[in-house]
Amino acid sequence: MTESTRCNAKIRPFSNPTELTCEKVDPHPHDEHFAVLCDYAYPGSETVINWQESDRRTFRGLYVPCGDNDFPCLLPQGHRGRHA
Repeated sequence: MTESTRCNAKIRPFSNPTELTCEKVDPHPHDEHFAVLCDYAYPGSETVINWQESDRRTFRGLYVPCGDNDFPCLLPQGHRGRHA
């Protein structure tokens, strides 16, 4: 029997501290992640969030904001591409 490992990819999909962790349980790396955001739109709501590994908001571990520019960037440290 093979032990499955939950994916540890995270995303902050909005410009607030809302943080989601991928809910896929997959022993192999994958490029598409998903999580369910509960009670955000309205009480009792469930919103499925899908994102790609290449999304510049993707991070793992503790969220550390980008500090490589002269204005506050909403993306995680080490992101690729332009600042936001």
